[in-house]
Amino acid sequence: MTAGGVSVFAVEDTTAQLSWRDLPVGTVLSAGDAAVEVAADGPGAAVLAGLPANTSLEVHVAEPERPARVAGRLRTLAPPAGPERCRVATVSDCHLGGVGFGQLPRLHHPTGAAVHAACLAAALDEARAWGADLIVVKGDLTQDATPAEWDEAAALLGRVVDAGVPVEVIPGNHDRRGDDDDAAERLAAAGVRYTVGGVACRDLPGLRVLAADVTVPGSHGGLAEPVRDELVALAGDATTGVLVAIHQQPQRFRRATHWPPGLRGPDADALLDGLATAAPATLVTAGHTHRHRRRRHGPVVVTEVGSTKDHPGTWGGYVVHDGGIRQVVRRIADPPALRWTERTRRGYLGIWGRWSAWTLGTRCFTHPWPT
Repeated sequence: MTAGGVSVFAVEDTTAQLSWRDLPVGTVLSAGDAAVEVAADGPGAAVLAGLPANTSLEVHVAEPERPARVAGRLRTLAPPAGPERCRVATVSDCHLGGVGFGQLPRLHHPTGAAVHAACLAAALDEARAWGADLIVVKGDLTQDATPAEWDEAAALLGRVVDAGVPVEVIPGNHDRRGDDDDAAERLAAAGVRYTVGGVACRDLPGLRVLAADVTVPGSHGGLAEPVRDELVALAGDATTGVLVAIHQQPQRFRRATHWPPGLRGPDADALLDGLATAAPATLVTAGHTHRHRRRRHGPVVVTEVGSTKDHPGTWGGYVVHDGGIRQVVRRIADPPALRWTERTRRGYLGIWGRWSAWTLGTRCFTHPWPT
């Protein structure tokens, strides 16, 4: 992080997303032959495109009437082998209808719950512009699962479907507070499939996407056992790589080491062991924690991707090639949404800003399929 708070938030093979806390209007940020100009005061984010793959580059910042300086370095990712086959985007923990964020201090936005909807709308627009062939919502789409919240969700997701991009939704613990059948009907009216108590399977070129409900009504934690056999069988039948989307994160241990609890260690291990045996070319991605993490379980990669509505305010992308998969996590760059998510870094005595974003390597990476 440099003066102005410039940092490299995301990298792909030919792009990088820079974010900053405060730079003067007219400042130019560049790397390689790509450059962007700051158009508004306050926090911001922008993508540098057309970069060479698998290359280390200096990041330059040139503020008006000041000499240009080197703000750091970035390295673009090496793409997996073979041609690109498809793109999948994910969002999670949108909490439509919720008000504010965090504790110590509790932060409130002047527009109340409207900011959460604005964050989701911006994420969906950015994911479509990025080229998503499918969008998966990994739970906690709503705060309290009220009819009004589901109607708002249906309106936002229905716009995506109308634009030609299918949407799959699985519940989070917050989404199980109401009438599941009513929620499914409201989303179905917008052309969105909502899978409760099972697994949704969708095949794309080069990838099988499995979106599974691992929630337990009335509990923060989840349970994979009821859907484990179905998940493993569907993954094992795939002739391509597999992306598994769930809400609660697989824990390493029986007891949770941080809030919120996810899938207990033995339950998580049984699921991951089954996937590792049946379909080693699998990536599992969860939400629930509002943070970003990455680990390995044998050949299987497990990630957590954060919330649309609190720091750093993100959506996830998966680019599939014959030889592997690439994950990118981008900050939502819409200025009003970004101003809010940047403000929420102050939550939990300021710890949230570092705890949630974690490191670039946990957010963006290339994973070759095991051979």
